[in-house]
Amino acid sequence: MGRKEVFVGLFVILVVLGIIFGVKKAKEAKIKPLNIPTPVPTQGLEGRFKLSIPDDVEKINLQIAFGFEGQGVATRKFANGVFSHIIIADLPEPASGNYQAWLIKDDNTKISTGVLKLAKGGYLLEFSSNINYSDYKKIEVKLDDKIVMTGSF
Repeated sequence: MGRKEVFVGLFVILVVLGIIFGVKKAKEAKIKPLNIPTPVPTQGLEGRFKLSIPDDVEKINLQIAFGFEGQGVATRKFANGVFSHIIIADLPEPASGNYQAWLIKDDNTKISTGVLKLAKGGYLLEFSSNINYSDYKKIEVKLDDKIVMTGSF
């Protein structure tokens, strides 16, 4: 056996080991979902409430639950030691009760951010705190114990 055959043999063995190692590593790799922020159309609600949502806040559309009508947008921001959270919603006036907003963590820990107030033809909630609630990614708006709108940052 010549030197050339030994080098070719070693090369083939290294290539096979590389493929085996690569396939094994690929199976073990955790694939993280790609989170691409999408623009949230808010012009209709902004015009109705006669306010402008700044570009430097996180914004989401709130999804209306089955059996309810309306639309809503939620924002949040933590800057200079202050967490601020706003919900603007076009919802019908309830026959009884109030719309209550909640921030929810992944472990289902909840914090009430208050009651949405009737304002300028819709409902508005403005919440601020010195505590950073940025890890509370889910929002629920409830009427009594029924979920009216939900969304996640």
